[in-house]
Amino acid sequence: MKLDFLDNEKYKNIPMYRMSENPNGDLPFYISRYTLNHSTTQLHRHEYMQINYVYQGKAEHVINNHKFEIIKGDIFVIPPYIPHMIAAPEDCSAQIYEFEFLPQFINQNFDDIQNAGSFFDFAYIEPFLVSENMVKPRLNLIGRLQIEAETILNDVLREYQQKKPGYVLLIKSLLLRLLVMVGREFTTNLEGSETRPIYDRHREAILTAIKYIDEHYAEDLTVEEVAKVSALSFSYFSHLFKCVTLKTFTEYLNGLRISKALQLLKETDKKVLDISYEIGFNSVNHFNRVFKQRIGISPLSYRKIYRGNGVEIRGGENYRQNESN
Repeated sequence: MKLDFLDNEKYKNIPMYRMSENPNGDLPFYISRYTLNHSTTQLHRHEYMQINYVYQGKAEHVINNHKFEIIKGDIFVIPPYIPHMIAAPEDCSAQIYEFEFLPQFINQNFDDIQNAGSFFDFAYIEPFLVSENMVKPRLNLIGRLQIEAETILNDVLREYQQKKPGYVLLIKSLLLRLLVMVGREFTTNLEGSETRPIYDRHREAILTAIKYIDEHYAEDLTVEEVAKVSALSFSYFSHLFKCVTLKTFTEYLNGLRISKALQLLKETDKKVLDISYEIGFNSVNHFNRVFKQRIGISPLSYRKIYRGNGVEIRGGENYRQNESN
């Protein structure tokens, strides 16, 4: 069964935006400030993360089939693959900052969600809770925090437009500052509120699932089994897991298995066949195919590279000498 949102039947007619489609699409981020006057953005998704901040006026945000009014000072994060849109009815107008970035821009190991802290809660769990009609899908910044957020966003926009030497590094530092500020404010708002148990439940469910996969990756695991462990429905677990880890269940599981295979190929003399079964693949052909898709070469070639048996890498290409399968 397909779990990837790109192939999800109910989303197939919803446009998917990519970072490469933005101006300067070779960059891992994009920022703009636009005005929405009596109009509506198209229901859409995107492969990157998006921070929206209402700089002036008011509008409506639609996510998870729920509509919420947004006003000056509201800030909200849209994780990858989540359909949403912003609308300004006849009596509304708003200026909005739109800051888009790839998760790996702020941390190459961003998929280590257990270290994402309060921003994990706000960006990845919070948007899903609107379906429970118990949580407002945004923070409203006031006073000093509002001024600080607007200063950061103005600085980012100026750096992006001017592109002076070092601007990419400076934008990254400003983004990190904004994320920490938002995460702290979210935690402050959450403490002592009636919604605390909801957040704890969803956070712990995903962390429990990941821990279970890490411990049982060599077994014949199924997404249905892991969903039961996390006490979530199959569909809801699949949806949340994909947005939190940026991977499908199968992608995450195979990633763990291949990482273990790399270690065994370098450190032991075990046969490829034995390694494939040890890490959870029921077919050596399937293992070889997945390994080559992820690493770019066969398991035997990988072993030879690290043992100096005549295979070397030049210019990013594989040059095989005396390779045997």
